[in-house]
Amino acid sequence: MVPCTKSDHIQNLSVKLKIMSVITKDTFRFLNQIRENNNRPWFEKNRAVYEKARTEYISFISKLLEGIRKIEVIPEKEPAKYVQRIYRDIRFSKDKTPYKKFFSSLIVRGPEDRKCPVYLHIQPGSSMTGGGVWDPSPETLKNIRQEIDYNGAVLKKILNKKDFLNHFGKIAGNKLARLPKGYEADNPNIELLKMKQFYVQKNLDDDLVLSKHLVPEILKSYKASLSFFAFFDDAMGETER
Repeated sequence: MVPCTKSDHIQNLSVKLKIMSVITKDTFRFLNQIRENNNRPWFEKNRAVYEKARTEYISFISKLLEGIRKIEVIPEKEPAKYVQRIYRDIRFSKDKTPYKKFFSSLIVRGPEDRKCPVYLHIQPGSSMTGGGVWDPSPETLKNIRQEIDYNGAVLKKILNKKDFLNHFGKIAGNKLARLPKGYEADNPNIELLKMKQFYVQKNLDDDLVLSKHLVPEILKSYKASLSFFAFFDDAMGETER
């Protein structure tokens, strides 16, 4: 008799649940429960509930990836590989609760550190999608600022596109309080040059997350962010578009 692997279990569970590639109230119920019962005994007792919710999320990600690959070429990975661990790294945290209260994915669009990734976060009351440059190395940040200095007008045009404004409103990220080294206050792009992070974020309300419109809406925002991503892809050294 051939032993059942974890992937076999997930596949079989998907069939049993007849998952339709949407996030359901069952998944929200689990996430609300783990928020209130964030401890190992409860989790182990309810592991089957977690596996069901995770399988549903994998199915949803699979459907989303199908749509993304119609927009641009991204690396081939199994949908489950895009599901981040529910276990928290508590080694250096004051919060010792062992589990995350959400499902999340980091969708890699190309070579690491050379293309902006897309982030998806599913949590009752706090779901969102977005992407960009979160924690650049000093050398990468230097290259990005040089690109903004040379081509700030291009970036500003992207930030003022109707689709971009409708989905994201503005660029987000932490800023320096002082002028960045090598740049003057009268630089026309100085506010962008002060930034240390460069990302976009779109909040997703619960009604949308629990509807069949979630995947199409995320894909619309994905399309609206592509020129933004391309600008920073180029700045980080990725020239293919």
